Formats: sequence, C-alpha cells, structure tokens
Amino acid sequence: MQELNYWEPGNLLEAVSLLSNLGEKGRPLAGGTDLLVKMKQGPANWNGIVNLKGLTELKGIAFDGQTITIGALTRVSDMMADSWVGLHFPILVEAARSLGTPQIRNIATIGGNLCNASPAADVALVFLIYEARLHIMGPKGARKVPVQEFYTGPGQTVLEPGEILTAVEMDVPPLNSKGVFVKHGKRKSHEIALVNVAVLITPQPGTKLIARARIAVGAVASTQLRLREAEESLSQTVVTADVLERAAELAEAAVNPIDDVRSTAAYRRQMVRVLTKRALQKAWGGER
Repeated sequence: MQELNYWEPGNLLEAVSLLSNLGEKGRPLAGGTDLLVKMKQGPANWNGIVNLKGLTELKGIAFDGQTITIGALTRVSDMMADSWVGLHFPILVEAARSLGTPQIRNIATIGGNLCNASPAADVALVFLIYEARLHIMGPKGARKVPVQEFYTGPGQTVLEPGEILTAVEMDVPPLNSKGVFVKHGKRKSHEIALVNVAVLITPQPGTKLIARARIAVGAVASTQLRLREAEESLSQTVVTADVLERAAELAEAAVNPIDDVRSTAAYRRQMVRVLTKRALQKAWGGER
C-alpha cells in the first residue's frame, strides 16, 4: 500500500475544509468497505484520507411522519433494524440483505454505498424508485440533489471537491403501494448483481388500474437507470399479461449493457425483460 496522509476531523465543516484543500488528492473514509479494497489494488492518484467516522451529526435516522432522513454515516445494518424504515420502505431492507455479509453490513454506510456509484449497487438502486433527495455540504454551502441526478458514470458523481454527502431524505409512498426488489447473479449470496431490478406500483384505490409505477434497473448501463417510458406505459392502465409484457419489452429496449467477464450484453438485456416482468407481477399481486 502507498504512503498516505490521514486526518480525523472533529466536525463537518472541518472535514469539508480538509477535503476542499486536498482536492482530487483526497478521499473521505466512511465504512471503508469499498475504499480499502481500492487502496489494496494498487497505487492511486490520491494520497490523503479524511476519516469521517467521528462525525456523529451524520449518523442516525429521523422520521417526522411523512419524511424519513437517514444520515450518510448510518450503517446498513442499523438502517435494516429501524422500525420506520421497515414499515414504510420495506424493499430498502430487502435490498440491504443482499449487500455482502453481516460483517460487511455492520461496517458499510448508506452514504458510502451511494458515493461508490457502482452501476450494480443494490441499496442505491432502491433509492431511485423511492425518489430520494441527497443532502450535500461543501465549501459553497448546502444543497440537495435528486438521486437520479447524482450519478455521472461508473464510480462518478456530481460531488465537487470538498463536498460530502450528509443524508438521504425520502417521502413515504402511498400506503397501498407495493415494492419488489429482484437480483440476479451467478450465486445466491455475497454476489455482485448481473442485473438488479426494483419496482414500486401504486394502484388506483377501488379499481384494477395502476395509478403510478416506478421501475429502476442496475448493472446494465454506465449508471443505474429509471425507466420512464416503461413506467408511463403502465400509468392509468388495467393490468393484463400483455400490459406487463409491453412494459418489460420497453425496459429491455432502454438499457445499454456491455460484455464483460461476468456476463454478455445480450444475456443482461434478456434478463432485464424477464426480471422486470417478474417484479411487476409480484408487485401487482393479482386481483385487487
């Protein structure tokens, strides 16, 4: 491992100042489950680590009855154990269960999972269908960014030098909404997704219509995607096998996977169609 400078700031503003001064030469450390792996892979173009673990203001979960706010340094295991998250955002917990091992989930943080910006991330994918808003603090002050605008490429985000993700904010979806998370990999556990899909369906009360649908897919493009055309094809429609198949076909057409050592692009496209239809069928749950 290369030689590194190391800091432990006492508060958020100090952390912002340190990272701002380091620029591209510095990296924030949260859980470290991704950063430490990258460090061991070989020399990087950065030489400074700013450890954020002591910033208690970035930890914890708050709920005001309509909006939940999760601190960026909240551990994945703590989020999974929170009763409000489990009640109102159950597929966030479901996706979190597929993140590594219990040991990893006890270290990994929500902010780290987002900022790693992996197109195959499981927890980050679910934030897309819940339309999360990300709180960011930097040298120019605070700002909020919709999660769908946060990623710019594999491992890349809109964070500017000195900026830190501080929290994730989500509104509770309608009570009759049903979400489903589906992950496909070569193994049943401890696996990076070949394809993952998250859907959220809100039925029109008292009818067989879908009032609104949200669909997100991962590991099939340079960033995780919301599939707007497929979503719109379901809006205000009566659910039939043909309707769901059409949405799945639109999902398949919207993705742009690559061939790599883990899968071919053609296989990933096919699985997007299969998994999207499967997730929609499960979310709808038949007659209503």
